[in-house]
Amino acid sequence: MKKCFDPKFQRPALSLLTAGSLLCLQACGGGGGGGGLAAVIDPGGGGAGGGQGIIGTGLTSSGTIDGTGSVFVNGVRFDIDDAEITIDGEAAREDDLGPGMAVRIKGTVAEDGKSGKATRVDVSTSLEGPVSAIKRNADKRSARLTILGQTVIVERTSTVFEGVRFSALATGMALEVSGYRDQGRLRATRVEVDDDPNEVQLEGVVGALNGLNFRIGSQPVDASAANLGDLPNSALSAGLRVSVEGRLQNGIIVADDIDSADLSRGLEADAAITLLGSVSGLSGSTFVVEGLSVDISSTNKARIKTGGLPLSNGSIVEVRGVWDGRRVAARSVTRRRGRIEFEGSLASVASATRSLALRVGNDTVSVATDERTLFDDERDDIKFLKLSNLATGDFLRVEALSLGDRLLATRVDREDDDDEDTVLQAPLQSFVNGLSVTLQGVTFNVTRAEFENVDDKDISASVFFANLKTGALLRVTDKAPADGFAEEVEFEFATALDGDREFEDDDEERVDPARLPQRVRDYIAANFPGRGIAFAKRDDDEIEVYLTNGTEVSFDLNGRFIETDDDDRDDDQDDDSDDSRDDDSGDSNDDGSDDSTDGGSDDSRDDGSDDSNDGGSDDSSDDGSDDSNDGGSDDSGGDGSDGSDS
Repeated sequence: MKKCFDPKFQRPALSLLTAGSLLCLQACGGGGGGGGLAAVIDPGGGGAGGGQGIIGTGLTSSGTIDGTGSVFVNGVRFDIDDAEITIDGEAAREDDLGPGMAVRIKGTVAEDGKSGKATRVDVSTSLEGPVSAIKRNADKRSARLTILGQTVIVERTSTVFEGVRFSALATGMALEVSGYRDQGRLRATRVEVDDDPNEVQLEGVVGALNGLNFRIGSQPVDASAANLGDLPNSALSAGLRVSVEGRLQNGIIVADDIDSADLSRGLEADAAITLLGSVSGLSGSTFVVEGLSVDISSTNKARIKTGGLPLSNGSIVEVRGVWDGRRVAARSVTRRRGRIEFEGSLASVASATRSLALRVGNDTVSVATDERTLFDDERDDIKFLKLSNLATGDFLRVEALSLGDRLLATRVDREDDDDEDTVLQAPLQSFVNGLSVTLQGVTFNVTRAEFENVDDKDISASVFFANLKTGALLRVTDKAPADGFAEEVEFEFATALDGDREFEDDDEERVDPARLPQRVRDYIAANFPGRGIAFAKRDDDEIEVYLTNGTEVSFDLNGRFIETDDDDRDDDQDDDSDDSRDDDSGDSNDDGSDDSTDGGSDDSRDDGSDDSNDGGSDDSSDDGSDDSNDGGSDDSGGDGSDGSDS
């Protein structure tokens, strides 16, 4: 994978890391991996400008640890043999570090930009406390946990689990969670059983402040006996992002320590900075990552590389740029989570090229790995799995990005040997109506397959093919023993990670498609003729309608069209009553802009693969993941707009 930080930006000097941000430690194989948040590198003066690119008093970056005395930060290997290590303020050893942990790191980086030496590593937990609620999605690949009033999204194959398996998560269990903020939720990079269930920890924004009592979200906090020395002016203030440690008593956190969790604190103007996290608040040429505003306007000449996927809220990206005292002036934005996934037995390993080939169906799929690839082991529980630990026949799950004509693995998980069903999730390359589908060069016969829409509801083969087009993201399962015949074929969201769309937020509710405003149903019928609705959501501001294969169409509460992530919508079928809005706002999203220098061109969502839908049966059954919010309306039957699924 071409590094998103252009070599011309490398500073030929020693760099000092400061403890100003978070870094996600994740398992890697012969290199680093993805995930997590940041470490700050201080090149020791200078400023942005000149032919050297990003030069300044700091660099924020993210990376991984392989357990051999090294932390890999975006391809830079930091020696931590002599580093002072703490975990939540307590002295720790290198052996205590684990994949998925978020840390603060201080040290130096060498002239070659590939090696460094850490003097201090500070691990901090994002959230610690008992699970009060849990809900798994229909296909059991993600779950929503509630801990101290916070929503946590965990993924079966993209969260590191320590002391517990995904399938064993349960209410009442005390957990420590590391991760990054994802549109108001915490997307977990690591989940670990808490060895001291009496302690809790919570990060968030101070609200409802009344003296020394306040709330983070819905969770009350009593700070009357807390150490506030790390806060600005040693005092609480509304809107301040803090980290609270204490004990849970009668539903209230009695705080012992409250520290500032503001990532910008201590950053100097003209500091070079790299962030890894989830995009939120995308508007025009700006968005937010880990609480910091990012500017990707063309004046910054930002290079956008998103692996063929649009930049949108929820995208996991690495941002490199310069801190100007208010925001990050981005130089590059690179996507760090892919939507291509496959599962199968390992056919071969090429150590020289660091690539793998997996048996999928009746064929093989090859994928490259690099210093950013995260390796995790659920079979033998090797703490830091490496490429050299893998052997032919191992059953692997791989998540990857498409980079032109090759795949780059962002994640490799070794699973139990008895899990032998092969799976391929990838954009559709071609199909023969009623007979087969081809993804990533692998053709599956689907004559005996069962089909599902994007909401994991059953649809008929005729509805499936009526809604199919090349580029649609499909998930195909060929059950053991693999023979090239698919047993299950599902539409998937082309851009949204597991858990993004399945679980409603507190301010959302499911809407029976038959009860959508007539204006909405008319627009869908005109612009997506003959196609129905998989499901719909409503919040305080918008109505989101999702078609069978995941196409998202947004409306205001009066039913006026806002935007869609589909680029094949018939633009001649505009909503004539929507004169107050620009119907083209959804069509300006071009996922071909991933590699362009115009940051503004990536502000929209366009998967290009989701212009179809089913017809009504999708809504006649409830997937079970949303019944706490739908009030039962989803189960009232049919969408009322067409009955082709029934």
